[in-house]
Amino acid sequence: MKQLSVAHSPAALSVNKAHNIVVACMSAKKIQEYTTHGALVRKISLEQAGVTRPWQAVQLSTGDCVVSEWTSPGAVSVVGVGGQLVRHYRPSETSDMGQMSWPTSLAVTKNDDIPVADTNNGRILLINRSLSSARELALSVDGGIQWPWCLCLDESRARLYVGERDGSCRLLVFDNVRL
Repeated sequence: MKQLSVAHSPAALSVNKAHNIVVACMSAKKIQEYTTHGALVRKISLEQAGVTRPWQAVQLSTGDCVVSEWTSPGAVSVVGVGGQLVRHYRPSETSDMGQMSWPTSLAVTKNDDIPVADTNNGRILLINRSLSSARELALSVDGGIQWPWCLCLDESRARLYVGERDGSCRLLVFDNVRL
């Protein structure tokens, strides 16, 4: 067992293509990246990007990180390796999608499109890689999706896993999902 000392309030983890662990630290407003041996690779402060409550960070093919912001209304931002805001998606109440509410988990497709769990709205959104538009994924489940909390995308099997926090506390497995 290894134990890593991370900044205050680690919220969610991901693993990048280099097999390093990427940690979003909510209260510290940072992203930290560690090797599997526990060596700190880098710290990215999210202050300059204006990200106040990072929930999860996943690295894009460009090396930048996409970050979900656990707020309402919520946002998804792309942050450069220096902590600068590259772009963000924060739909308004009057947009086609309406506002996101407490987005948590996200994933990244091979094309850098971003599925995100829009928790309070009980839906999974797919945001395009430029963060200029989104659409709700049509995922059929009895009773609808209730408080989607975590996502795992397995593109090689065209499968999306969605973990719910409330309601029935189900793990939903969607096959033949092509994003």
